[in-house]
Amino acid sequence: MFKSSTVKAIIFVLGGIIAGYLIFFDLPTFSKRNEVTGSIEHMNREAAQLNRSLPSLLDKETELTITEGADRMLIYKYRLINVAVGRLDHERFAAESGPKLRLASCATPGTRDDFLKKGISLRYSYFDKDKQHVATIDVTPEDCGFDASPR
Repeated sequence: MFKSSTVKAIIFVLGGIIAGYLIFFDLPTFSKRNEVTGSIEHMNREAAQLNRSLPSLLDKETELTITEGADRMLIYKYRLINVAVGRLDHERFAAESGPKLRLASCATPGTRDDFLKKGISLRYSYFDKDKQHVATIDVTPEDCGFDASPR
């Protein structure tokens, strides 16, 4: 198992990376499209636009590999490049990462205004260096105090 300080460091870095990445790439606004906001087609188009610059090494520990669209959801898939699934406490990782991801997502203008305020959830899925699932953390509009009904 990783030491508590290592897990905390990974979680801190991940939260900062997500916020920084989303701000840096300035997610496109939905108002420029004729599609129904949050529809599968719309979310797939948003994911395809983001995927043009992926995979992207965010730091020495984390790579954003791909994004995917789903009904009223954008899915981010990350690979923890130096972590083996057997050496990580999945539940602890999710429990410690979740609050930081929620805070970062709710505070970041791109994710807050372009997705969460419009009733679209964000899913962060983490995989180890061998692409084995580690944890999945959802951030919903309700997590940020927004109504989840479609707009």
